Amino acid sequence: MLSVQDRGCGFSVEDAERLFEAFYTTKPHGMGMGLRISLSIAEAHGGKLTASLNSGAPGATFSLLLPAVAGVKAGVNSDQD
Repeated sequence: MLSVQDRGCGFSVEDAERLFEAFYTTKPHGMGMGLRISLSIAEAHGGKLTASLNSGAPGATFSLLLPAVAGVKAGVNSDQD
């Protein structure tokens, strides 16, 4: 699992339901594709991408969860084994 937390303005409850929709953006010049593409990549690898508001602090946390691969040691490039 990898989590990234910021202390920005976060997102509204209404936005939370649509964050990963293609072409949905809250930015004036955004394309609305970044989170959708990220979600597609995570799912293609059997993983999940989630977003939550920070508890007791401003901002949001995005977490990427990928499945472990049997026989692969953390921090070791399996192509070189």
